[in-house]
Amino acid sequence: MSERIPQIATSSSWKREPFTAGIAIPYATTFAAEQMERLRQGLVPRQMEDKWFVFYEPPHLFLHRSWTGLPVFRVTLADREGGAQVVEALWAWPSILDASLDPEYQAQLLDFLIGNLLLGECKPFPMPSNLTEPAPGVFQHHAAGTGYPNRSEK
Repeated sequence: MSERIPQIATSSSWKREPFTAGIAIPYATTFAAEQMERLRQGLVPRQMEDKWFVFYEPPHLFLHRSWTGLPVFRVTLADREGGAQVVEALWAWPSILDASLDPEYQAQLLDFLIGNLLLGECKPFPMPSNLTEPAPGVFQHHAAGTGYPNRSEK
């Protein structure tokens, strides 16, 4: 059995609308060289439950909703010692993920998405403090298409 080579996502790998403007959010982190390789791979949806299309066009990492192609986040990265550092993160508002209009929450959501969907981490899903769900996990499934444990926003 041959090992499947992952498809590297490009801007033409999936339907999308261009990212034209956004609100700055306080997302600040660095990525090691190995993590940057994973970010460069991006994410192309494979099934209906996959909610995100992610691609990297230097110096930006773009996160779009897979069903609509609408932009949600754009992260600007600068090379640093073999890896990269976030120098700007923007949230395209209004977007479908407006359960919390707080830029701090949007930074937590972006951290969750990058960590879990691209880097293979297992971070708990950040729940907005102002959100009442009809059943546990409904918002997370809507936002991320995942089923990680929830963490209430403080």
